Amino acid sequence: MGRPVRHGVGVRDGGGSLLCGEIFVHMSDSSEIRAGNLAPYGALPVPRLTSDLVSLIKTGTVHSLAVIYREGIPVPGPMAPYTLNTRFRHGDIKVIAPASAAAEAITMSCHTGTHIDALCHIGEAQDKNGNPDPAGEIRLYAGPGKTVTAADQVGLNGQEHFSIAEMPPIVQRGVLLDIAGNHGVPVLPDAYQITADDIEAALEKQKTEIRPQTAVLIRTGFYHHLAAGNLVSRDAIAGLNLEAAKTLHRFGMNLVGADNMTVEAIPPLDHSVHRYFLVHNGITHVENLYLEDLAKEEVYEFLLIITPLRLAGATGSWVHPIAIS
Repeated sequence: MGRPVRHGVGVRDGGGSLLCGEIFVHMSDSSEIRAGNLAPYGALPVPRLTSDLVSLIKTGTVHSLAVIYREGIPVPGPMAPYTLNTRFRHGDIKVIAPASAAAEAITMSCHTGTHIDALCHIGEAQDKNGNPDPAGEIRLYAGPGKTVTAADQVGLNGQEHFSIAEMPPIVQRGVLLDIAGNHGVPVLPDAYQITADDIEAALEKQKTEIRPQTAVLIRTGFYHHLAAGNLVSRDAIAGLNLEAAKTLHRFGMNLVGADNMTVEAIPPLDHSVHRYFLVHNGITHVENLYLEDLAKEEVYEFLLIITPLRLAGATGSWVHPIAIS
């Protein structure tokens, strides 16, 4: 995390009151993020490979949880599309002969394909008491029970507060909840809202336990829509409702992921699950996961490893998560 910066804008506590006086908030100055330095990030701890985590590995099988990035992959409406263009071809660079090289230029949003959200990705418009208010000031997570003003945390080079460059690698216990499989379907219905009852039923059927410091990966089957380029993957997403999100949080989950574009059900568009997790609890999301093989092999518990890129100022990062079982 960056140095504590003296800041004139108040940090709001959990009750909505502005903390009086001049306060210190961990603000990320992108120029001061140091390579090699790791710090806790919201609900994510600095990782440590413990004997308990190693004991999750039974066969040593490594499962890839990333989708393929390609031209035409659906992205959220406001995001830049994925493009890849040849920059130079083998034989174009004569000065390195007899060697040859080829390279390309890629453009895409950090929220394309399999990616993880930074805590600065989502804010919430709030009134002076900290209640949601579309006409209020947009606030960002700043620690347990605290928020900061979003408008003060962005510059010409991106976000200056909890950008993805501050997120440590993730090495922790993960569990799969195969909600689609528990319903006996390959893909959940369009815009299906996963409830707390769905979560409880999947846990019981799979004999799976969510403990503190557990990552929970939700299978909806919507990977198939993404892979086919079907815009249902963007516009009518099956995912968690707020009740289900609160249930997962109550069990101690500190990271949530899904094989869909938003983790939560869309519509509605108010992103209540994002706001509950990111803004109020410092819990981030991994989206557009590939979970088909884990579900097929009934691998419900594993060691999860995710390494975000250290992109200063960015609101997310492309990732290639792996589950080791």
